[in-house]
Amino acid sequence: MDEKTTPKKTRRVGTLAFALVLILAGVLLMLYQIVPTFNLLQIVKFSPVILIVLGIEMLVYSAKPDVLVKFDWLAMLGTAFTLCVVGAAALLPLAVSEWGPARSSAISRIETEKVDALYSALTADPELKAKTGYCGVNVWFNHGAGGSYTLQSGDDCVLNTTLTGPYADAESFAADCIGIMQLAADKDLGFTSYHFSSDEDTDDGISYYLDCVASYPAGLTAAQVAQRVTESYHYDGSSFSSEADRDEYIKTRLRDDIAEEYANAHDDVYPDDDYVDAEVERRFNEQFGIATPESAAE
Repeated sequence: MDEKTTPKKTRRVGTLAFALVLILAGVLLMLYQIVPTFNLLQIVKFSPVILIVLGIEMLVYSAKPDVLVKFDWLAMLGTAFTLCVVGAAALLPLAVSEWGPARSSAISRIETEKVDALYSALTADPELKAKTGYCGVNVWFNHGAGGSYTLQSGDDCVLNTTLTGPYADAESFAADCIGIMQLAADKDLGFTSYHFSSDEDTDDGISYYLDCVASYPAGLTAAQVAQRVTESYHYDGSSFSSEADRDEYIKTRLRDDIAEEYANAHDDVYPDDDYVDAEVERRFNEQFGIATPESAAE
């Protein structure tokens, strides 16, 4: 007669870990209700400990000969749920640190303080302060803030400034840019880079731009810094990267207008190129006040 076989106990994988997740979640939520100042983030960052419990559970019950470890679809579902919860909980403090309201508030506060400090520094140069229009600061934390949001080495603090001209040339624009950067350095405002632009008439004028890191202008003259200044030429709502491109655009439009005017006055007979070229030059010089031998004789 066969001996009776002792039936093995069945143990579904993840049962203990899943129960632990539920218990801890309930305890922490109740604690938060009782003590609103309780910092959940300081606790949930240790949630990977639950994965250790899950691993120990599997090792212990797998080593017991009288226990049948069951890993069916329900066990896989519970384990997957536990992994998702633990992973999300572990990443939550990092997400809050990177995108939470405390970080945004700190950035906004620092940006406002920097703008106020710059205007205060510009009080030493009233003429330059009068030319300083829009001022804005952009701050990026590149270090592990860890709940303390202050500017540290490696962070970015960028000053964006629009200067009101008019400026005669790039060198005079560069001189004002250097003046602002020097005042900011004297007051130790901590800007890491600068973006300057001139507020000119976009219908018919020239805009100047200067982008540089804070250390760039040290030891350079305005003429040397002006070599880094870029220009944008405007005409009739369009912008051009060079004066030659702008002039070519204007002359092309004048050429079309002159040809149409001549044809309308001469029964659709169009003028020859010599007439058009001469008339284009005359009107162009007249529009921009460029002296010609004919205008000088008058």
